Amino acid sequence: MIRFDLENAAWILSLYCLVYCLMVNRRQYKFSRSVKANLLNQHVVFILAVFSLTVTSASSVAGSFLETLSSRQVFFWQYLLHTLYYLFHITLSTCLALYFMDITGAGVGKKEKYFILFSLPYLLVVLLILTNPLSDVCFYMDARGYHRGAWMPLLYACGLAYLVICFLLFFRHIRAISRTDRMEVGALLFLAAVGVVLQALYPQLRVELFAEALTLLGIMMIMEERSGHVDPLTGALNRPALVEASRRLIESGRSSRLILVKLTNLDLFAKLFSSREIDSLILQVAEWLTETAGDYELFHYRDRDFAILVPDEANALADELGGAILQRFEQNWQTGAVNFRLEAELCIVRVPEDVSSLNELDELIAIRFREKNQGTRLVSFHEVSTFRRNRHLAQSLRDAVEGQKLRVWYQPIWSVEEGRTVAAEALLRIDSEEFRGISPEVYIPVAEQCGVIREIGLFVFEEVCRFLRDCDYRKLGLEYVDVNLSVYQFLHDNLAERFEAIREQYGLPRDAINLEITESASMQTPVVEAALEELRRIGYHFSLDDFGTGYSNLVQLIRTSYKNVKMDKSLLWDGDHNENAARLLDNLIRVIRGLGCNVVQEGVETPAQLERSASAGANLIQGYFFSRPIPEQKFLEYLKRGESN
Repeated sequence: MIRFDLENAAWILSLYCLVYCLMVNRRQYKFSRSVKANLLNQHVVFILAVFSLTVTSASSVAGSFLETLSSRQVFFWQYLLHTLYYLFHITLSTCLALYFMDITGAGVGKKEKYFILFSLPYLLVVLLILTNPLSDVCFYMDARGYHRGAWMPLLYACGLAYLVICFLLFFRHIRAISRTDRMEVGALLFLAAVGVVLQALYPQLRVELFAEALTLLGIMMIMEERSGHVDPLTGALNRPALVEASRRLIESGRSSRLILVKLTNLDLFAKLFSSREIDSLILQVAEWLTETAGDYELFHYRDRDFAILVPDEANALADELGGAILQRFEQNWQTGAVNFRLEAELCIVRVPEDVSSLNELDELIAIRFREKNQGTRLVSFHEVSTFRRNRHLAQSLRDAVEGQKLRVWYQPIWSVEEGRTVAAEALLRIDSEEFRGISPEVYIPVAEQCGVIREIGLFVFEEVCRFLRDCDYRKLGLEYVDVNLSVYQFLHDNLAERFEAIREQYGLPRDAINLEITESASMQTPVVEAALEELRRIGYHFSLDDFGTGYSNLVQLIRTSYKNVKMDKSLLWDGDHNENAARLLDNLIRVIRGLGCNVVQEGVETPAQLERSASAGANLIQGYFFSRPIPEQKFLEYLKRGESN
C-alpha cells in the first residue's frame, strides 16, 4: 500500500504547475530555435524547472512503491528511477539558477562562453550520472538495496552551488525585481533552501521535494502569472511584461535595444471601421511583427503601440528590423475588401543607456512623438529626448506660473551720445532650482508652444509697469524699458486692450514701454500684422530684435516704423576674426541709421567691440561690457551708483 507523504504532495503540485502552464498555451512558453534565446527566456526555463521537478518527484514516488516489492524483477526499474531522480534533480537546481539569472537580467548580453562556464558543473554531473552503471561512483544497488557511491557528495555540492548562485543573483540584483515581488520571491527561495538543509540533516523527513514544489508554485503565482501575462487580442506580451523586462535591464546594467512602433493614424480608421475590424487590423500588425521579430520578444503594451526587445549583441539586427518595419508600413494593409495605408513612427531606444529608470520608460511609452502629420518615419532618440524635455519643461513652466516663481531682471542699454544708461531690456527669469542653467532661449519656445507665454507675457508687462511707477524712472535717467513680445501672444488676447488696461492701472505714458519683437514675428500672419498696427496706432513704439540672423529684410524696415533696430551679436562676434562680417555689420548699421532708426548693438563684451560698434554708428549699446541681466534691486543700485560709465 502506498502511503501519502510529502513526496506524493510534491509530485501532485509539480504536475499541476506543469499541466497549467502547458494548457494556457501562451506565447512565452513556446520554445525558440535558438538555445541561447531559450536560456534567456524566464518562462521557458520555468517550464524546464517544473518538468524536472515533476520527473524527480515521480521517480521518487515510483521508487518508494517499488521498494515495497521483493521481486528481483523490479531491480532494473529501481536503478532507472534512481538515475532519473538524480539526473532531473540536478537539472532542477540548474534551472532555478538560470531562472534567477533571467528575472534579474544577469544573463543579458553575456557571450556563449559565459553560459558554457555556467553549465560546466551541471554537464560534468550529468556525465557522471549517465556513466554510473559502468563506475558506480554515484550510487549502486545490490541484494541489500540502494547505496550511495563515493562521488555522491559531488552531486549534492553541485546542487548546493547552483542554489547559492540563486541567492547571489537575488541579492546582487534585487532591484531588478519589483518591490512588491522581492519579499515573496526571497521567502520562496529561502523555503527551498530550508527544505534542502532539513533533508540533509534529517534524511528521514523527505521534505526537500515538497519545499521545492511549493517554491515553484509560488513563483508561478507571483512571477509567471503577473509578469507573464499576454495581451488577449494579439497574443504578444503585455505592458507589465515590458516593465518587468525593462526593470531587469535597467537595474542589472545589461544593454538591449527597444524598438518602439507607434501606429499614428489609427484614429482616422476608427471612424470608418467597426471595432471588430479595427481589432482585426491590430491583430494583422501583431502577427506580422511577431513573424518579423522571430525569437525576440514582442510586446503589445497599448492599443496601438508595440515594442520589440533585441539584445545588445544583436545591435545590427535592431537596425535591420527597424528598416523592415518602416518598409512594411510604406505598403498597404487590408481589412475586408478595403486597402489603406497605416502610418507608424519608430524609435530605437537603448536600455539602460537612453532610459535609465522605469519612470523614464513609462513616460517614453506614453508619449506621442508627432505634433503634425509626418507619415511613417524613424524618430531619433535625440528628437524623443527633446520632446520629453519640452513636455517636462511645459509642466514646470505651468507650475512656476501658478507658484509665482516668475521674476523680471533688467539689462542696461547704454547711450553712446549721452555716455550713460538710458534704457533697459526686461528679461524673464524663473526662481526655481529646476531652471538653473537653462537658458530662456530653451524654455521660451516651449512656453510659446504650450500656451503659457500668454500668462508670462502679461506678467512681464505688468511687472515692468509696476517697476517704472515705483522707482520714478525718469529721475533715474531711464527713458523706457524694452518688453519682449511673442507672436503667440497675439493669438490669445486682444493684446492692445489688455496692455492698455494694465498701463492705465499704473498711470504710465505709452512711451515708457518699448515693445520688442523679432523680425520673423514681424513677418507673420495678417492677424499679427493687424495687432501690431493697432498697438502702433494708439502710441506704442517698437524695437526690431535679432536683426541679421536670417530674416534680414531692409524693405521691411522701410515699410514699417521702428524706433530701434537691435543688431544680433553674431555679426559683431564674427567680426572679431572675419573682415567680411565686420564690413557687413558696419554697412548695415549705417544704412539703418540713415533710415532714421536707433541702432542697438547687442552682445558687446570688450572695449574693442564697443569702439567698433560706436564708430560704425550704433548709438545704443547692450552687453556684458556694461552689465549682465540683473534683478530689479541690483539694477536700481546700478543706476543710483551711476556705474554706466
